[in-house]
Amino acid sequence: MPDVFFLVPLLAFALSAVICLALARLAPRLRLLDLPDERKRHDDAIPVVGGIGILAGLLLAMAAGGQRLPLEALLPTLLLFVIGVADDMRGMRASLKLLAQILAAWWLINLTDAALFSIPAPFAHGQWVLGSLATPVTMLLVVALLNAINMIDGLDGLAGGCMAIAALGAAYAGLVTGHGDLAGIALALFAAVLGFLIWNARLPWQARARMFLGDAGALGVGMLLCWLVFKLSLTPGGIRVPVTVALAPLAVPMIDMLVVAFWRLAERRNPMQADRGHSHHLLLEIGLPAATVVRVIWLASALVTLATFVAWRLGVAEGRLLGVLLLCSAVHMIWFRRSWLALRRRQRAGSH
Repeated sequence: MPDVFFLVPLLAFALSAVICLALARLAPRLRLLDLPDERKRHDDAIPVVGGIGILAGLLLAMAAGGQRLPLEALLPTLLLFVIGVADDMRGMRASLKLLAQILAAWWLINLTDAALFSIPAPFAHGQWVLGSLATPVTMLLVVALLNAINMIDGLDGLAGGCMAIAALGAAYAGLVTGHGDLAGIALALFAAVLGFLIWNARLPWQARARMFLGDAGALGVGMLLCWLVFKLSLTPGGIRVPVTVALAPLAVPMIDMLVVAFWRLAERRNPMQADRGHSHHLLLEIGLPAATVVRVIWLASALVTLATFVAWRLGVAEGRLLGVLLLCSAVHMIWFRRSWLALRRRQRAGSH
């Protein structure tokens, strides 16, 4: 078993890297290209094959190791993967993609019999019971997670790195709670994402990304991460990871999405409308290089994950952990708004 536990991730890394590279060469024929426009920083058509390579590498590696992804994870993941590929190839209305996410979230809840039946009271020890709201609130959480990953996919290596941290966090949580099967899947997913990142992140051997994640990756891999969170924290029976802890590795993308959506609504704009108003865009505007911005956000995500996991292992109440994350979100919301307003004032002053 230990040999397979480490062999499958190694194979997932190698297969993901090779499949991504092979698909990148076929991308023009497959119409899997991200074309430049006024919002995007790249000047050339870039293959959007990362999600396909990650999931193909993961599934093939697991099959080679005599393992398979449970149907309760595979079916919702495949649904969003297909929607993502279709969107990458031809484009798709945002309303249709949202409908698919809602359907996949409902499917995941029904297949796993898991839902957010209660939430911890911030800074306290009690729980707020959701009752009949459990299913819709859980569906909202899944859709929010999927969109948080999609929205942060704005710089080379950014979304992939955040997903890798989330997968590694899930692997650790699975190990310490005795869910070795989930830990193995999460570790293999981590390795498959790394296989993509060697072509996507800005590294010494490449100045820019050679391929992008695509909606197939943001939605497909995002749904797989949601399933891991469900199995670790929301499924009845066994030792459970507190949901706040299970979600901590994705806290940075989630906070960014919530802050951006809040200020868009405050300005009477569509909260899902794409623009250059995310935290990573602000860091670029204040003069940080793109590679530095990505590493800063990777570091923030890793530190939030590490601090939350350490606090959990030390016995800190889940309500207090949630309260701290909410407080950080409020601080970020204020900082974000003040920084953007200050930047706009400087830009207006410089134009006169």
